[in-house]
Order: sequence, then structure tokens, then C-alpha cells
Amino acid sequence: MSQNPELELRPKLAAEVDIAPWSALVRHFAFGRVYVVRPPWDILDAALALHRDDKAAVQEAMTQKRLEQPHDEEVQAWVTTNANFDVLVISPFVLIQVQNDRQT
Repeated sequence: MSQNPELELRPKLAAEVDIAPWSALVRHFAFGRVYVVRPPWDILDAALALHRDDKAAVQEAMTQKRLEQPHDEEVQAWVTTNANFDVLVISPFVLIQVQNDRQT
């Protein structure tokens, strides 16, 4: 057994990141489950914070607008372009990050 389970969780979550067009996310958006992860925060960092229920990190990210629900204007643009996203589900949340915003 590992000394640090989070070190094992990060690669597991990374393997679960999928790519989806906005059209596949609309239903989740309608239920208020979609949260945009914005740089410099990475989708994996957000997922780990939610998984470990790190309220302080999540609140700070929300305050700094690194984690938030999509704005109407960007949703309209995503509908028009059917943008693609990196997607990771940390139930009940669906985390998305615009592909070109993802940190490598």
C-alpha cells in the first residue's frame, strides 16, 4: 500500500479525462453540474480538490474564478462552434476545461 494515496489517484483520474463536444455536455449544464476549470488551475488539480473535499482550495479557486459555472456568453459561443473540452466527472460535478486551456 502506498504512503500517499493521492499519488496513485492523480494518474487514475488522468486516465479518466475524456474529450467531449459541448453538445454532449448540454444536459449536464441544464442540471447545473458543469463547472469550468480555468488556468492556471488544471482539471486534475480541481478534481483532486473536490475528491478530497478540500473546501478551502475549492473556495479559493471559485473566488479567483478558476472554478465556476459557465457564463451565458461563453455557452453561446460554445453552441455556435460546438467547442471541444477535456471532461472529468467527479460526481455530481462535471469538470470541463477548454482543450487549449489545459496545462501540460
